Amino acid sequence: MRPSGSADLDNCPVSDDILKKLLDATFNAVAEVGEQMPENDRAALAVYCYRRGHFRELGLSLAAMCSRTSLVSEAGHAGEVIYAQAKNTSMKRDFASDSRSRGGKAPVSLHVV
Repeated sequence: MRPSGSADLDNCPVSDDILKKLLDATFNAVAEVGEQMPENDRAALAVYCYRRGHFRELGLSLAAMCSRTSLVSEAGHAGEVIYAQAKNTSMKRDFASDSRSRGGKAPVSLHVV
């Protein structure tokens, strides 16, 4: 199946405000915001986030709420891979308290200073 979206790798498919809310949210809040989006938009955002290393877990959380069909339609074979990873990843972790080591680096933020 040929992907229908995700050709534009630079532009986020949602507003900066929605993306910031999702990044600041716990998984439960991500689920609430994600469920309010049409599935095609949610799949596009999942692929967009997944393709950026610092948003990857958010992308997988959103992808876990998408059907395989919508992710494959959005990103082809990459959508299939994202779907498989999302289904195999535990989504119980709280994004706000991610305890993974970043080598002493500060966490990434979209906060405008």
